[in-house]
Amino acid sequence: MKKKLGILLLVFAVLNVSVFTVVPAEQAEGKVSISADSAVVMDVQSGTMLYKKNMNKKEYPASITKIMTALVAIENSSLSEVVTFSKSAVMNLERGASTANIKVGEKMTMEQTLYAVLLASANEACNGVAEHIAGSVNNFVKMMNTRAKELGCTGTHFANANGLWMKNHYTTAHDMALIAQAAYKNPIFAKIVGTKRYNIPKTNKVKSGHALHNHHGMLLANPSYPQYEYEYCVGGKTGFTRKCRYTLVTYAKKDGMTLVSVIMRAPNSPWTEPNEYTDTTSLLNSSFQKYRRYRIQDTATTEINNQYLFTRFSPYYKQATSSLSIDSDAGVILPKGVNLNQTKKNVEFYKSPKTDKEGKKIIGKLTYTYKNQNVGGSNIYYKNKSTPTLRDSIDMSQWFDEAVEKANAEPFPWKKAGIIAILVLAIGAAIVLIIWRLRVQREQRARRNHYKKNRKRFSERNKIYLNRKW
Repeated sequence: MKKKLGILLLVFAVLNVSVFTVVPAEQAEGKVSISADSAVVMDVQSGTMLYKKNMNKKEYPASITKIMTALVAIENSSLSEVVTFSKSAVMNLERGASTANIKVGEKMTMEQTLYAVLLASANEACNGVAEHIAGSVNNFVKMMNTRAKELGCTGTHFANANGLWMKNHYTTAHDMALIAQAAYKNPIFAKIVGTKRYNIPKTNKVKSGHALHNHHGMLLANPSYPQYEYEYCVGGKTGFTRKCRYTLVTYAKKDGMTLVSVIMRAPNSPWTEPNEYTDTTSLLNSSFQKYRRYRIQDTATTEINNQYLFTRFSPYYKQATSSLSIDSDAGVILPKGVNLNQTKKNVEFYKSPKTDKEGKKIIGKLTYTYKNQNVGGSNIYYKNKSTPTLRDSIDMSQWFDEAVEKANAEPFPWKKAGIIAILVLAIGAAIVLIIWRLRVQREQRARRNHYKKNRKRFSERNKIYLNRKW
């Protein structure tokens, strides 16, 4: 009986060891485990990274490339422009490529074409956009690569406008998040990418028009796998080729936060779990659960004005009349349980103001960090008022230079301060010593003078005494 019990205990111990050894390290640490090769979750407003896995690894993006295609098109055209599809745009596609069945010579507005790009993932629509804006796909691709560099992408090179596999067409999860962030901040892009269905009316070539639907299964439930619909999803873009595997960009909003998730090279199709949808759902749920967004627009604007610029005229300052502002949706993303006062705030004013794409004058930057990681901030804007206030009447060059010097000053130099304090004490001690020495010398002179006077009197008395006739 004892022998059997010992064998049972041994088997139980072996089973326990086997159970614990198969738990991934990520799960053991409470982290999310995903099937995708690389991934990122970013806060759209601040650019704060909430999750990253192999985020700088070279990957092939497939059709999420079309996010950059749409962004460049929106920034370099008007929605009312008419795109005419050439034979090369429509016919120059590989077999099996997704299309919206656009015909050679068909005319659509740029707005309609962008819906075909982002909802139907129409490859010929991308070619038509590229040719219309840049004259050729190659020229348009140069614009895409230039824009990528402007956004800070360091591991990206585009070779086409639609994402079909090419050896020199690649990116990273990090770079794709930067592109997706910039795109979603554009309201035209955000509206289109979050549309579930769109109908292009009758065209010159197709009487029935084109009925489009969003391919993203978390935004619009797919009849084949409806379980992936996600209540917080507000848009996104799918991607797939045999060589790229499954890629996915997803935007989601909850509790004042707008997040973007990037999945690169998920191995399985939506019919097999885990997949790009299960990975994305896990990442977004975890991020919404762990983090909280703090709005900083009101308090930060007041602090910037009062602390850095207009302290001499603070009794006359009113926030309602200020020429300074920050982004209206400015915020800070922090782990739940961490307060805003635990962050480190830095205000930097530029010596030469910049201008953004909307024509706003950027004179500085507000940044919040937590544990040496950027967690939010905003540009600082200056706008001249039509009705000047006392503050606006100040010579701008004078207070701006003072603000730059003050705001860009290094943290208080304690070592230098210590040396200065020692010098001050030494000088003070020297002054005290000099004063004491002068006082002693003055007293000594007074004693000598007193002695001389007494001696003179004594001498005169002696003379009188000796010359006296007795």
